[in-house]
Amino acid sequence: MKKIIPLILACISALAADSVAQPLQVQLIRSATVKITINHRHLLTDPILADKGTEPPIFFADERKNPTIDLPFHHDSILKDVDAILLTHYHPDHFDGAAEKYVPKDMLIFCQPGDDAKLKEKGFTNTRVIDSLVTWEGVSFHRFLSSHYPGANGEPPFGISSSYYLQSPDGAVFITGDAILDDKLKASLITTKPPIVIANTGECHFTRENPVLAPGITMTLTTGELKAITRLLPATTVIAVHMDAINHCSLSKADLRRYVAGEKLQNRIKVPQEGETVRGIPGNK
Repeated sequence: MKKIIPLILACISALAADSVAQPLQVQLIRSATVKITINHRHLLTDPILADKGTEPPIFFADERKNPTIDLPFHHDSILKDVDAILLTHYHPDHFDGAAEKYVPKDMLIFCQPGDDAKLKEKGFTNTRVIDSLVTWEGVSFHRFLSSHYPGANGEPPFGISSSYYLQSPDGAVFITGDAILDDKLKASLITTKPPIVIANTGECHFTRENPVLAPGITMTLTTGELKAITRLLPATTVIAVHMDAINHCSLSKADLRRYVAGEKLQNRIKVPQEGETVRGIPGNK
């Protein structure tokens, strides 16, 4: 009995510890593919799982094939503990051919309106549309309309663009998706006041004349817009992603780190390496 009692107490202690909320974690996989651990669940955003150079380039930019860098881990290990996917929008640099192949067809995928039909066409059977708010496993998903470029109206070929605010007992995080810092994004950030913003940057733009969008117009957040977010939200930590892996993104992690250092924003803007988990984020439980 003397040996059994300590064992019982240890089990009770372990169960109690497991029931206590753990800190929200953010791990960059590659580009906009991020693994978020929230309320004991693993959420994967915008999976691009292809091997380096096996997907076609984004039109109207240079001819490099995508992705332009390797995954930090094999796709099997990335997917093995994933409970659900959040697809911010159905573009090939956010859900590629490899994701269509390797993501289980019955995996729960949260998406914006309209993208569920595209997923179903690819054989995915467990989609859940976020119109404005859904809840899942103690996590609330709030969706906000955003702009992929100045003057975007949601028409093809870009379609609508969305940002998302996730809340749970262990913390909260805002995901910009592919957006610019216009009145829409500013309003959603001011409304939510998130402790963490996962910001799609890369200063992506087209370099060749085309019928879609003039060359040089950025489609994701710029260095100046990242700085503006830190001014807009003085208590927020920005985690910058969406760099180095797609051929139309011009801002590299190295460039951004130099900018962050020059502006003395190292405590406000984090620029993780592929595979890195961002730790020690102020303002998050």
